[in-house]
Amino acid sequence: QLDDMGTFRPLDAHGLSAEQRKTALRLINLIKEKRDKSLKGRTCVDGRPQREYINKEDASSPTVSNEAFMLCLIAAAHEGRDVATADVRGAYLHAEMDEFVVVKLQGKIVEILCERNPSYKKFVVQEKGGATLYMQLLKALYGCIKSALLWYELFSGTLIEMGFVLNPYDNCVANKTIEGQQCTIAWWVDDNFMSHMQPRVLTKVIEDIEEKFGKMSVTRGDKHVFWV
Repeated sequence: QLDDMGTFRPLDAHGLSAEQRKTALRLINLIKEKRDKSLKGRTCVDGRPQREYINKEDASSPTVSNEAFMLCLIAAAHEGRDVATADVRGAYLHAEMDEFVVVKLQGKIVEILCERNPSYKKFVVQEKGGATLYMQLLKALYGCIKSALLWYELFSGTLIEMGFVLNPYDNCVANKTIEGQQCTIAWWVDDNFMSHMQPRVLTKVIEDIEEKFGKMSVTRGDKHVFWV
């Protein structure tokens, strides 16, 4: 998925300064247990060094508040709206990185990437720790300090382009009047709660979002799992 979504661009290690090589962010592979007890692999970067030059205030990303989310649920239940929850797959990787970030890959992942994309081989150098590949990070990979904010700006901007208006009291709730009735979307990072009186309207909204971000994992009906 990382390579398919154009996450990296290989760099000539000899063209980097000693400081750039020294401060390159490390790539980390994690295994996460999902709510259904299945295991999911996740590749991220160790973005802790970025805290030295990126202020927390400049990288904070909003998420829907518990109070706003509960109000969305109450409104949907009271009005008898059709409801859907949807997860944008690889959400952060849709957002472009807004600064020059160098990452350092070592170990098995270098071999895997070179097998998948042989053009990377000429950029591999030998350093302490073995085969090493320096890459420019082009997408907002999980772990970078600003990744959540970059994704929020992309997703909220997409909803605005679709005609939604952000709630002034909670910027992770958006509303749009469609066919005379309110459509509401509330989101926590890449998990979305959507409601409208007409199921076909909700289906069209989902399709419009998928046109931008690809096929989502969607649940329809009365039973949903949504963590905030």
